[in-house]
Amino acid sequence: MSPVPPQLSFATGPDLVCFRVRGKPTLDLSGHLRQAAERLLGAGHTHVVIDLSECPSVDSTFVGVLIYLTKAVQKTTPPGRVALLEVGDLVRHQLDSLGVLDRFDLAARRGGELRFEDVALSPAGKAQTAWLCLTAHRDLIEANAANAEKFKDVVEYLEKDLRRLAPPENG
Repeated sequence: MSPVPPQLSFATGPDLVCFRVRGKPTLDLSGHLRQAAERLLGAGHTHVVIDLSECPSVDSTFVGVLIYLTKAVQKTTPPGRVALLEVGDLVRHQLDSLGVLDRFDLAARRGGELRFEDVALSPAGKAQTAWLCLTAHRDLIEANAANAEKFKDVVEYLEKDLRRLAPPENG
């Protein structure tokens, strides 16, 4: 059986936005999740639910975006929360190994169905992807100092790559 291609969709409620992740998140999916969440939080939603029932595993960039979302909802009025819905054993282990499992509310699916809309997953440019990965890994380090040693080389590489891809403007 071939893996499910990654898909991202969302639905909204009065103060809630719910994202459904299908398949293993890619860099593009992580970037689109962050962009869509920023837009919807800016529109007044304060709580974020991420349905991971069809997400077999995650990578550090995706987890870093989730950490970013926990910080973003804390800045809303009133401060919100991020809940992860139907987290599988492997994803739970991956979050725990990064020391961030306690940053999320874990929940099971409840009754009622939301109407989801797909998010188009267009490829990001190299500089945008490097920036997303860099900020995601910095957020992981900020969330748990033990991640500094794990991601030190990744952050250093991404900083150099980003300087190469998007040098500062002279001015």
